[in-house]
Order: sequence, then structure tokens, then C-alpha cells
Amino acid sequence: MQARYILGVGLILGALMVASVVTYSREAVAYYTVDELYEKAGVDAVDQGPLALAGSPLSERPLQVRGEVDYTTVDRGEDGLQMKFHLTGKNGHVPVVYQGLVPDTFDQAESVTVGGRLDADGALAADELFVQCPSKYEAMPPGLDAVEGGHPDGKSSGDYSGDYGALDGASAPGDDAGAPSPVDLSTSDEG
Repeated sequence: MQARYILGVGLILGALMVASVVTYSREAVAYYTVDELYEKAGVDAVDQGPLALAGSPLSERPLQVRGEVDYTTVDRGEDGLQMKFHLTGKNGHVPVVYQGLVPDTFDQAESVTVGGRLDADGALAADELFVQCPSKYEAMPPGLDAVEGGHPDGKSSGDYSGDYGALDGASAPGDDAGAPSPVDLSTSDEG
């Protein structure tokens, strides 16, 4: 009796594992840059162009492709829900036909990732559009303060005593009356 129970549970778990693997393999999305897409398809981007992508095995599965937008090719549909553009890499481009809402930051994008499938013309029929916006914050070289000379009030970068007042909020900003006194952390060499 117990052997049948174990065998039954094993068969059910095995069937669930097989179903999971089959579902995952069908729905797995491959991620490529424009240049990697051409390389994976075995197509020369310069000589053959995007039309050669149409017959590749990659046209049978969902893809995500990342590249830079050639803004001279952007053509927005009248309804605002369709847009055509070229996604470029170092050696070639992929035409994209995107169907959906266009993010507000699309025009400032450094790079774009689109998700969809290759159609019969080698264009990517996309239903997903992810935009990477330029960073508003530049990296600070090591050893420099954000403002020439340190703190905007002229203080050095480590001298902020009195900026926020007491921790309980009883004193006004800039009022040193409620600020905790500094602690002397120096060690003396007595002895």
C-alpha cells in the first residue's frame, strides 16, 4: 500500500516537472544586443541586412533586443499606439514596429530594449518597450566635494555641527543651543 502511494506521488511530481520544463522552454525569452542578434542568427548585418533575420531560427521564439534608437527613423502612428523605428548596434540595425503606449522618456533614452518576435520582413514586432534614461547624477571623482570648497555654506565636508539642531526638533535649524556636544575621540599617550 505504501509503495503505491510513493509511486503515485512520484508520478505526479514527475509530470509536474515535465510540464514546468516544457512551459519554461516555450516561454523563455532570449536577450540580445543588436549585434549579438545578427551573430546568433549567423547573418552578416552589413551585407545581408535585417531581411535575412526573417528566416533564422530566432524568428520562432520571443526575443528582447537592446540597442540605440536611430531617431531619424522614428515614425509615430496617428493614434499614438504604434511606432516604427530602427534599433541600431555597432554593425547593423533592426527595424522595430512597436504596438503599445510609448514611455514619456523615450525621446531622451540612451538605449532601448524591445520585446517581441521577428516577423516575415525581419522586423521586430514588439509589444514591450523598456527605456534606459540618462543618469541625472554624474559620478564624482574621488577626493572632490560636490561644491568647490566643500559645503555650500563654506564649511569643510566634515563640519556639519549645528546644521540640523537638536535631534528632538526643539530648536530651529542652525541653532546650536540644542545640538549635542562634540565627543573627543582622540586618544592620549599617557604613560
